Amino acid sequence: MGPDQLSGVMETVEINSARSKGITLTPEDIQTRVQKFRETVQRDSECYRTSAVLLDDGIIDPRDTREVLGMCLDVVQIPAVVGTPSHRALARL
Repeated sequence: MGPDQLSGVMETVEINSARSKGITLTPEDIQTRVQKFRETVQRDSECYRTSAVLLDDGIIDPRDTREVLGMCLDVVQIPAVVGTPSHRALARL
């Protein structure tokens, strides 16, 4: 869902939430909240932001795509690592 669509949903949620609490919001208040929310969603969905907070594996320079893809294919060809049978605890990094 894109920032505009998500903002539209949140606008409806804001209106219904305020109505159920007996709060009267002016259209300007609603638009201000929705605009702030839209900007936050837009900022948080950009590739540099998602990479910075480790939601993805990073950004590949298009000129390096062939090399990175080759490296990934090499990694998936490595046989599975087998640990000791006595060690069954969860390892935390």
